[in-house]
Amino acid sequence: MLTQSVTRALAILSCFSDSEPELRVIDFSKKLSLTQSNVSRLLTTMVSIGYVVRNDQTGYYSLGPEIVTLGGIALNHYEIRKQALPELYEIERKTGIDANLAILDNGTVFYLAHVDSYDSPRMYTFVGRRNPLHCTAIGKALLAFLPEEEARQLLGEAPLARYTEKTIVQIDDAFAAFEDIRKSGYAVEMEELALGRACIAAPVLDRTGRVAAGISISGPLSKMKLNERLDELSALLIEMAGRISMKMGHAPMGTMRL
Repeated sequence: MLTQSVTRALAILSCFSDSEPELRVIDFSKKLSLTQSNVSRLLTTMVSIGYVVRNDQTGYYSLGPEIVTLGGIALNHYEIRKQALPELYEIERKTGIDANLAILDNGTVFYLAHVDSYDSPRMYTFVGRRNPLHCTAIGKALLAFLPEEEARQLLGEAPLARYTEKTIVQIDDAFAAFEDIRKSGYAVEMEELALGRACIAAPVLDRTGRVAAGISISGPLSKMKLNERLDELSALLIEMAGRISMKMGHAPMGTMRL
């Protein structure tokens, strides 16, 4: 019974999303196929310990302050985030464009850090968001430097999900792109996930030479200007990725494990 209650409480937390940050009892009930009385009891307990808060005027529930506390603890636990932040800030300072750090998690790109460009700060946090692997620059950089069999398993079956007309949806096309990424040391994504946006990314290696994360520079096409700035931006990105890799114990003359 205790296990069931814990499972249901975690399921309630998982119902929240960027598109649905506030939910009613009936919303949880429909999503989880639970009775409204069961949901109400669970929510009352979760409100009492700060994991959920209730708006008494509207009756809607949202995530509580204890979740923010736990999120901060989790972020601070990632050594690669601590090591990468100085380089991310340096990238933003030198380019005026957003810089990101992400890892591979559950078959997705999971963002651990984001530094806004000074002149166009976001009104929301990018940290904790997930994106697909095959149509993001960080995702492609992560996949390109994994063993082929592992990369194929992560990609799954073709056709891959299409987000724009420029999204790569065939496995063979993806691996042809990976070959180019390994040669150049960086990945490029231009309007494959969202129209009007571009991104370049480079892998960060751990002490064993295995890819541990990726860093990227991303923004609108008008700001990225890859036709003019690709050499400049990619050189800086590779340099910063190399510095972070060294902090993570990777020898400069080491080779990537493919």
